[in-house]
Amino acid sequence: MKFRSFYRTFFFKIPVKLLLQAISKTWLASILMICLCQSARAQAPIENLGQIQTQVAQFLTDEYLKTKAAKVDIKVGNLDKRLRLAQCEQNLQFNMKDVAGNGGNINVQVACTGRTAWTILVPAVAKIYRPMAVAGRTLQRGELVGENDLTTEIKEMTDFRMGFALLPETIIGKEVKFTVNKGEAFRNSVLDAPLVIKRGDTVSMEASAGEISVRTNGTAVSDGRIGQQIRVKNNQSARVINARVVGPGQVQSIM
Repeated sequence: MKFRSFYRTFFFKIPVKLLLQAISKTWLASILMICLCQSARAQAPIENLGQIQTQVAQFLTDEYLKTKAAKVDIKVGNLDKRLRLAQCEQNLQFNMKDVAGNGGNINVQVACTGRTAWTILVPAVAKIYRPMAVAGRTLQRGELVGENDLTTEIKEMTDFRMGFALLPETIIGKEVKFTVNKGEAFRNSVLDAPLVIKRGDTVSMEASAGEISVRTNGTAVSDGRIGQQIRVKNNQSARVINARVVGPGQVQSIM
């Protein structure tokens, strides 16, 4: 019995103690390894978010100035301070889409294409100021816009992104359908092609078929503006046809 007791003590209790010591050492080594890894990560260089914002602002300013904007005002949105981006070994790449070049709310794609590649979207608001044509005097309904009726002013383009005629060449010669006050921009809806044919006018009518072209005189059955389709009576055949107004007193038959 005593021999058995000694046997249990020597062959059972001692190995268990050694096993616990080995486990403790392994546990401590694992904890040390985790701490070292976390420390290495903490010490890895990261990008400065403030500098990224500054670079985005400069990128947008440069891009819009290339489009000959008179003035550019950029405000870059804040980035989440918890964002940790590995420092890029190469220069950051920037990309934004604004086909019209008139600014507004936009996103800039910032990308690192180095060994530790990453991509983020940075929000920004771009206010772009450009010269645009406005009324130099108050124009009444039915008036034709002449070159001397226009002046140029610097305007922020956000409010004029769609539906406006901004260049003199798209305004001069057009007829005003509604009153346009001095200093006001020209909406496309307020401009119309000038009335160049009136009902009862004699018009020159051209009919084409391949390389063959025939001209004859006709009488306008209705008023017409350039580009409009009107009814015209052929003075020789008395036949009424559809024709497109191509100029003052001139129409082209629609076959």
